[in-house]
This record gives sequence, structure tokens and C-alpha cells, in this order.
Amino acid sequence: MDLTWSLDDVVRTSDEEFVRRRFAQRNRVWLTFLLIFFAFASFIAIVDDSFDKDVLDILLAAGNLAFVAFGFFVMRYAAREDLPADRFLARAGAWTRRHINAVTLAYVAAQYAVAIAIAGDGDGFLGWLMGFPVLMLGLRMLVAELFLLHGYLVAGGLLMLLIGTTRAPEVPVFASMMVLNVIALGFELYMSRRMRRATVTAWTSQRVQAREQIRMRDELRYARELQLSMLPECAPDLGWADISSVSLPATEVGGDYYDYFVDGDRVALVCMDVAGHGMASGLVLAAMRSGFTLLRDSLHDPAAVLERLHTLVAETSRRRMLVTVSVVLLDHANHRAIIASAGNPPVFIRRADSVETIALYAPPLGVRLPVEIPQRTIDVSPGDVIVLHSDGIYETRNANEEVYGLERIASVIREQGGGAAEALRDALLDDVAAFRGLREQDDDITLVVCRVV
Repeated sequence: MDLTWSLDDVVRTSDEEFVRRRFAQRNRVWLTFLLIFFAFASFIAIVDDSFDKDVLDILLAAGNLAFVAFGFFVMRYAAREDLPADRFLARAGAWTRRHINAVTLAYVAAQYAVAIAIAGDGDGFLGWLMGFPVLMLGLRMLVAELFLLHGYLVAGGLLMLLIGTTRAPEVPVFASMMVLNVIALGFELYMSRRMRRATVTAWTSQRVQAREQIRMRDELRYARELQLSMLPECAPDLGWADISSVSLPATEVGGDYYDYFVDGDRVALVCMDVAGHGMASGLVLAAMRSGFTLLRDSLHDPAAVLERLHTLVAETSRRRMLVTVSVVLLDHANHRAIIASAGNPPVFIRRADSVETIALYAPPLGVRLPVEIPQRTIDVSPGDVIVLHSDGIYETRNANEEVYGLERIASVIREQGGGAAEALRDALLDDVAAFRGLREQDDDITLVVCRVV
């Protein structure tokens, strides 16, 4: 299969169409060989004095050599699809690539006529008559095309025997020519059928694999759409808090998640990271989101909620799945924030021009150990900025394998955190992207920024 083919191309292409393409690919190679052969034959016909030829024969051989040289240029373009398509030879090559079997038949017919015309009634005539069927052994075509090819060779040879002046006995020569063409035709039919079977078998296997890959691709696409639909459409419209967030999956289905749960004059900010990527992480993520939704009325005590979710993760899957999560409950009436964390990166608090790092150490949810979730309460004032994030930010690496690090996050928050939450979010993302450079994102990135108004 051509590496440029997409999975959809593989599924849409029928067996017959692919067989024709394989035949065409084979015939393109054999046609190149025939070009070389007839170029050499034309050159010999021009320079060799042992042939009995006149000026017309020499001109015919020279014209044929120029024709073959032109064929070489066309075949060069026919073999490549990445050449500019605005040139005449490129267009001719593209047309030849699409009609290679017809071009091959026409080329063989032209060379047969030229060879017999130059040979005349000499010994070369019998050589070409018997040699042409052998030269066709490398072609792989449909049954009708092969019959047309050898029918032309037999008819052309018979016509020259009848109207020519060759001294060879006509009946034995014709019989020999017929036998050679029948043998060549039989061999080509057998090899074409064998090639067809092998091609259809391989193509059927590739089509089955392509269909399975398309099914998996569609399922992953659906899972990605489902995961993205779990994220909030927009931040809550609170007069006392400016919130902006983003989640950038590294693969089709990521393991990061953020959410907001508003309860009167309180809002709970959630930032979560399920270990790994793919469908398994997406399923755990969905279960965690459902757990948060069911326990939203208990989020006045974030640590208790996380302990119950730990039981959910640890006891509902045979395979060990780990989840890191941070919850910040912002209480506007009491001007305080309650922070609980299970294995997630530190939460940043910006006050004026200083940045405080709040690291609460606990194992991720889902470990096979008793878990006690740490919790901390801090005072907040208007202008304070709270930043939650996943490890995909500070573990970002550049081309030199340098790590972005927590210090750089704190530096950006300190310098860019004086404005709106969205501006700080974008500043962090831009700085991470600039640091990573051309290196691909290898982990999910999730960021939640809240500015107390």
C-alpha cells in the first residue's frame, strides 16, 4: 500500500481497483526496462554497419531513439507524485501514471511496428517476430489486455509474412510465432492470476485492519468529544471572583479535568489528573466527575469528599488507577479558602507582588493504602490570585531536556498576575509553549486561575 493513502482510501478502494493499481505499478517498472532495451536497439540500428539499411531506416531508428528518450523523461515524472504539476512533462507523467496499461500497449505496438519496418526482410525480422513475445513476459494485465497484446503481435507478424519478401517459409515461421505467443500468453495469464490472488489476499487483510483502525479512531474521537463535553462550557459568572481555565489533552483522550461547583457565596475549584492517557483514563475521569457531582453538597469539607472519592477509585477497578486532585473552596462571605490536595502539584497564591506556594503532601487517590487527605485554610483578600494546575505544566521539557519547573510558574504569576484571570492563564500557556519550542506536547495541561475581586 502507498504510504500516502489514508485509512479511508484503503476502505473505499475495491479489490479490482487495487489489483489494477498493482498491475500498473509492475508494468511501469517493466515499461522502463523496455524503454532501455529499445533505446539500445535503436542505437545499434543507427551505428552498426552490418545491417542492410537505407537512409529512411536510419532516420526511422533515430526518430525512435528520440521518442524513447522522451519516454524516459515522462516515466521519471510518472514515477513521482511530488513534482510540480504545472509543467508539460509533469502533466504527461501524471496522465501516464493513470493510464499505464494503455500506454504500455501503445508503446509495444509502436516499437513492434518500428522494429519490423527497420528489419525488413532480413534475418532481424525473424528475430523480432520470435523475440517480442519473450519481452512481454514481465507484463501483468487483465485477460482482455493480454489477449489484445498477443493478438496484435500475431496479426502484425502474419501481415508481414503475407506481404513481405522474407525468404523464410511462411507456415513454419507462423506456427513458431503462434506457439511462442501462446506460451507467453499462458505464462502471463498464470502470473497475473497469481499476482491478483496475492494482492487481493494482502489487500483484504489491510482493509480489515483499516476498518478496525477507523473504528478505533471514531471511538477515540467520540470519547474525546465526550470528555470535552464534561468540562464546563464557561466559568461561573460571579461578581466576587474572576475565573478562567483551560485543559489541553496531549492525546485523543486525556486524563486531566477541571470543574467549578457553586454553592451560594462559595465556589469549589477542582483540578484533577488521572494517571496515563487513553480510554482507561477517560473512564476513570468520567467516574470522578460523577462522584464530584453527587458529592457537591459536601464540598464544604473538601478533604472528606476526596477521601470518599479515594474509596471509589480504589475499590471499583481491579487495575490500579491513580488520580491526583486539588480542591480549593473559596468562601466569599468569610474571606477564606480551604485547600485540599491528594498528590497534585502545589497551589499558588499571589498576594500583591509575592507568590506563596501551598504544597500539601498526600498520596494520589486509588493507592492500596489508608489515605488521610491534608487540608489547609487561608485568608484571602480582593486582588489575591489562586492558581491550580496539573503536572503537565511544570514537567514540560524543551529540546535540551530542560524542565519548565515550579519556579518558572511562580515567576510568571508574580509578573503577569496583576490583571484579569484570562490574561494570566494565556500568559502561562504562551510561556510554556515558548519554552517547549518545536517539541510535541507529551502530557495533558490543565490550568485553573481565580482572581478574587
